[in-house]
Amino acid sequence: MSDTVNFKQIEYQQMTIYKDMAVGTEWIEEQGLTVDRFKEILSHQSSGFNAPEPYGEEPTDEEHDMFMEVVWGADCMDSEEDLWTDRKGGYEIDYELIEEETE
Repeated sequence: MSDTVNFKQIEYQQMTIYKDMAVGTEWIEEQGLTVDRFKEILSHQSSGFNAPEPYGEEPTDEEHDMFMEVVWGADCMDSEEDLWTDRKGGYEIDYELIEEETE
């Protein structure tokens, strides 16, 4: 018999990832949008508490598809992770016993 009890701690956390993205204007235009229209559609994508007011026309389904193609082709220049439930608490924790193997 061992001198220790092995167990697993499982934390159910939530994380926010902030990514600074960059995309070339040529790529935007290849997807069928102008740079100005891309920026307008981008302004309609935020719905958070402090999100700025969107401007320009609401994107059509076709424009949204073109917008997503641009976004998927963008490069991540920098990112930051905020494991906010770790800082503030409020996450669930489960524990499981790790059974010893017997021969």
